[in-house]
Amino acid sequence: MLELEKHIRAFFADEKPNAIFLGCSGGVDSMVLLHAMHAMGLQVIALHVNYQLRGQDSNEDQIFVENACAKIGVKCFVKNVDFNSFLETNGGNLQEQARKFRYDFFDSFLQNNSSKIVLAHHADDQVETFFLQIARNAGVMGLAGMLPKFNNYWRPLLNFSKEEIKQYAQNKGIQWREDSSNASNKYNRNKLRNVFLPYLSTHVPSLNNSVLLLTQLFQSKQLELEACIQPIAEGVKVTNRLDFVVYDALPSFERLELLRQLEIPLSMAKEVEKIRRAGKGKKGKWKSEYVAEIINEGSFFYFPPAPKAVVLPKLQLEIVDQLPDKFTKQELYFSENAIEGELRIRKWKTGDRMRPIGLNGSKLISDILTDAKIPHHNRRNQLVVEDNRKIIWCVGLAIDQCCAGSGESTNATILKLTLNLPHESPISSRF
Repeated sequence: MLELEKHIRAFFADEKPNAIFLGCSGGVDSMVLLHAMHAMGLQVIALHVNYQLRGQDSNEDQIFVENACAKIGVKCFVKNVDFNSFLETNGGNLQEQARKFRYDFFDSFLQNNSSKIVLAHHADDQVETFFLQIARNAGVMGLAGMLPKFNNYWRPLLNFSKEEIKQYAQNKGIQWREDSSNASNKYNRNKLRNVFLPYLSTHVPSLNNSVLLLTQLFQSKQLELEACIQPIAEGVKVTNRLDFVVYDALPSFERLELLRQLEIPLSMAKEVEKIRRAGKGKKGKWKSEYVAEIINEGSFFYFPPAPKAVVLPKLQLEIVDQLPDKFTKQELYFSENAIEGELRIRKWKTGDRMRPIGLNGSKLISDILTDAKIPHHNRRNQLVVEDNRKIIWCVGLAIDQCCAGSGESTNATILKLTLNLPHESPISSRF
């Protein structure tokens, strides 16, 4: 089994990470990788998650990994979680949530691109993934399977079968633990692993090799696709917009790749198409670290950046002796008697309305924004000023009828309202 050691050594030859973290379950795959990398002098740190789903077996897995690491002098970090309680609180599919939880734990150790997470996926995992992706109607990206090196995640064992890894462990006297849940056919992957693939392989002995060859071809195509779409994705990340002329020219598989590079869940693909066909102002939302919303702006998609903490300007009031010759919508003049109680500044919300000067009756703030041709992605930050009863100012766009020109007595005290420098919290002025 010198071939496995030679391959791992070559795998790390071109680039040696400053820190190597190994996802270590205690199974044969991760234990072989742990011992092989340690024997080569690589400074590896083990990461183990105890989901507490199998009672004492889960705890014994943890103890086994900790003892194995201590024996060879490898640091080991363990994450304990009562995953049944976690699912009761957060909901979702067990396997999907467990995977997300595990990767979030792994990611917490990645400080920069010089750190890598090493996982022990092997050729059999690749074949299983291929068939699962077919069942999910995956495109080229899905059928490409797992890449040996993708961002900060490395998989040195993808060239080796489960049987080859077990043989290596037996020859080297490496111990491991079997996960009893792997024998259960409750999950689709286990059904593939335990029932369908063994049956197919019996009748088509070359099945695995054929699938792995196809996977390599799809990986090659995927790399070409990534290079083609990357400039478009980078442009979106800089400008937060994607012109429909560009989007419409992309074939469906290139659109999927663009969504992936923008970290938009591929499950949103159909929703994105609906937003494209809908009218201006149509929106869509999802959970994502990069962009979490998309807006149809008539001729382009807009991807609002992640919202930042609200920083509101401070209201500045002063008494003036006389009104200006010319009024603007950047400042207000009103008599003290026109205001009821306290003035506050805030972001507008759906349903807000006011009585603008020059209009009989009231008008929705949303209509004021539409008439002013404010892009939908900029509307969320629109500010309004209100007293205890009404909105008196849609900042920069409209002023309420209670302000200058409303016929207030000239004997009343006249106040001028402007906005001062940003302040960390909403400011109120009482008079």
